[in-house]
Amino acid sequence: MNIKLIIGVATVIIFVILYFLLKGLLLSLSRKKKYRKVEDRIKRSIKPLSKEKGGEKRYSVSEYEECIRRTKDKNVKAWGKWLLAQFYHNNPHRQKDYLDKAIECYTDIMKEFSDYPFHEESLFRLGKLLFFEKLDHRKVCYVYQQLLERYPRSKWVIIAKERVKLVRNNLTYPHALNDYILAEKYFERGKYEKSIQNLLDIIEKYPKSGLASEALYFLGDIYQFKLKDYSKAIGEYQNLIQEFPQSRFVANAQFKIAECCRKLEKWQEAIKAYEKFIKNYSQYGYSDYAQFYMGQCYEKLEDWKKAKDTYSSISTNYPESIWTDIARNRIKYLDKHPGG
Repeated sequence: MNIKLIIGVATVIIFVILYFLLKGLLLSLSRKKKYRKVEDRIKRSIKPLSKEKGGEKRYSVSEYEECIRRTKDKNVKAWGKWLLAQFYHNNPHRQKDYLDKAIECYTDIMKEFSDYPFHEESLFRLGKLLFFEKLDHRKVCYVYQQLLERYPRSKWVIIAKERVKLVRNNLTYPHALNDYILAEKYFERGKYEKSIQNLLDIIEKYPKSGLASEALYFLGDIYQFKLKDYSKAIGEYQNLIQEFPQSRFVANAQFKIAECCRKLEKWQEAIKAYEKFIKNYSQYGYSDYAQFYMGQCYEKLEDWKKAKDTYSSISTNYPESIWTDIARNRIKYLDKHPGG
């Protein structure tokens, strides 16, 4: 009887949950459909901001702006602001005040249209403009904080958190902070040499700022991942470890030194670097990775016994590691093929 009652209650609960999930989904689809209709209406009535096509008149930017300003329809105003903001943001070369206008539109959306589906992206875009173009440190923190509080599951949460942390931790060195932000900006645009120069300026001019260690780590990553200059990357990571032993990046820097040695096929140096990582930074994780890569290095050196011993220690020390089964298979292979 109790079992039947439990099953009955569970069934009712499941149906209730399914009902509300379905209802929420339908409401969401309904809203999106409504917004799409509004957006299509705007696009039809206010034609794209581009050259004339087939003799058809196209609205000028000022006419588009005037239409958005005059309309009393909230949906049209909201979507119009969003489309206009994107136009300004994506075409800063057309007019020097376009970025300011984009910021103004995104700010209006942030304040007046928080119930629209593009509100989240508007916050991120606004924060990005304030961060990279205006270097407005305090406003950046405010806007990103709005994003974090309202959209804790946003795909931009990690970026927003990192930028807020970067700004708040370095407000006492505003010039160094600006140089670091510019380095990030150049990095995003693929201008790595300019990014490197900004980072070197930080290290030279502000060696006591917290950004000096960040700059060294950033330099190492640019050399390693973008320029493939592994020797220079090793040098920057080593400078970081020596000059800032308390930095939050030292463990990663040591691991990356080993990775760069492996890329350079300096197997003995890679082994020593991995051993140093395991000895000094095992609490940070990745020790099983280091152990496995050491085994690979020993294979490259044709030291089959040490390779097998290293692989064997993974099963003992890290039984839950993703490398455990792979290491066992390598041992079996080396047993069958003693010469590698």
